Amino acid sequence: MANSTLSRNIVKAMGIFGSIQVFNILCAIIRTKLIALWIGPAGMGLFAIFNSAVDMIGNITGLGLRTSSVRNISQETDNKKNLARISTVVRRWSIFLGLFGAVTIALLSPLLSLLSFGDSSHTWGYIALSVALLANALTNGEFSILQGTAFLKKLAKASLYGAFTGLILSIPLYYFLGEKSIVPSIICYSLSVLFFSRMMRNKEVGMQSDTLSFKDTVLMGKDFLKLGIFITLTDIVAQTSNYLFISYLNNASDTVTVGYYQAGYTLIVKYTGLILSALCVEYFPRLSKVAHSNFKLKIFVSQELNIALLALTPIIVAFILFRRLIISILYTEEFFIIETFISIGIIGMIFRAVSWCMAFVILAKGKGKLFFITEFIDTVIYLSIYIVSFNLWGMDGFGYAFLAWYFTYTLIVIFCYFRIFKLNLSTSCYKWIAWALLTAVSSLLLMENGYTAATVLILVITTVFSGIRFKRLISRKKVRQ
Repeated sequence: MANSTLSRNIVKAMGIFGSIQVFNILCAIIRTKLIALWIGPAGMGLFAIFNSAVDMIGNITGLGLRTSSVRNISQETDNKKNLARISTVVRRWSIFLGLFGAVTIALLSPLLSLLSFGDSSHTWGYIALSVALLANALTNGEFSILQGTAFLKKLAKASLYGAFTGLILSIPLYYFLGEKSIVPSIICYSLSVLFFSRMMRNKEVGMQSDTLSFKDTVLMGKDFLKLGIFITLTDIVAQTSNYLFISYLNNASDTVTVGYYQAGYTLIVKYTGLILSALCVEYFPRLSKVAHSNFKLKIFVSQELNIALLALTPIIVAFILFRRLIISILYTEEFFIIETFISIGIIGMIFRAVSWCMAFVILAKGKGKLFFITEFIDTVIYLSIYIVSFNLWGMDGFGYAFLAWYFTYTLIVIFCYFRIFKLNLSTSCYKWIAWALLTAVSSLLLMENGYTAATVLILVITTVFSGIRFKRLISRKKVRQ
C-alpha cells in the first residue's frame, strides 16, 4: 500500500472518530447537567450506580467479543463466503451473550439492589436493565462487523445518531419523571444505538443461517472467544487494581484526595487519550489483516506510531501551557492542586502512545495468554509505583507514578515486540519519540520557570511542524520499502 493512501486513511479515521468521541463527551456533559438540574444529586447517584452495573455485567458476560471478533472478521474480508460465515457466527454469539447478560442481571437484581441501596426497592430497576444488556450485546456484534470490514463511516454514523437520539429521548424523561427516569433513559440510549447499528449494518455481508449448524457456530466462535476471554480477564484485573488503589488511597488519606486523583487521571487519560482511541478503530482491523506478515506489521506499526506522535505532541504542549485554564473550565480553582500532577503525568502519554502501537500486535496475532500476562504484570507495577510515589511525594507523586508506570510498561511491550515477535521499528520512529519527549519536557521546564511566551512559541512551531508533516505524509506517493 502506498504511504500516501495509508496515511490518508489513518488521518481520516482519526478525524472522524475523534470528532465522534468529542460529541459523545458533549452528550454526556449535557446529560449530566440536566440530571443535576432537574433531579439533583440523587439522580446523579442513581445514574452512576445503574450505569456501572450495566457496564460491569456487560463487560464480564460479553467475553470480549466486541474486540476479539474484529480480528477474525478483518482476516476474512478478501473471501466473501468466509466473511459471511464469520459474520453470522458473530451475530449469533452476540444474541447468546446478550441473553446471558440479561438473565445474569435479572437473577442478580435482588443482590445488586441490596448491595447498592441496602434493600430490595430497586430490584425491578435492575431487572428492567436486562433490556439494555441485550441491546448493548447486539450492538457490539454489528459494530464489530462494521469495524472489521472497514465500514468506518457507517460505524461513525451509527454511534453519532444513536448517542444524539438517546439524549433527545432522555430529556423529556428527566423533566417529567425525575428519579424514575434514570432506568428508562439508560434503556432508551441502548435501544437507540442498537436501532442505528441495525440501520447501518453491512448489508454486503450475507447471512449464512441455512449452511451453519449450531455445532459450526460453537466451533467457529471458540476461536475469537478464546482471545475474548483473556481480554475480559484483563479488564477484570485492571478494574480490580483500580478499585484496590482507590480504596488504599481513601484509607491512607481521604475521599478528597481520591477526588483529586480521579480528576487528574481523567484529564490525562480520558481527554488526551481521545487521539489513541480514535486511531484504534481503524488500526486494529488493519493490523489483524496482516498479522501473518512481519514485514507489513513493521510498516503499519511504524506509520501508526509516527502519526500518533505527530498528533499528540502539540496537544501535550497545549495541555501544559493552558493547564490552569483547563482545570478551571472543567473543575474549579480548588483543583489547582493537581497542576503538577497532570503536568508531569501528561509526558507519560508519549510512552503510552509508543506502547499502545506495539501492544496491538499481541492482540492482532491472537496471543491472548501473552496479552493477559503482560497486562497482569503491568497491573502489579501500577499498584506498586502509585503507592510508593504517593507516600514519597504526595499529590505530585501521581504525576511521577503515571510517567514511570507507562515507561515501565513500554519496556515490557518492547520485549514482546522485539524479542518474542522478532519485529522492529523504522528509524524515523526513534527520531519522532526523541522529538516528542524533548518538546514536552522543554515546555514543562519553561512553564515551571515562568517562560510562558517561550512555551507559546514552542506550541506554534510544533503545531505548524506537525501540520506540514501530516501534509507530506498524506501526499507522498512512494512505497516505503
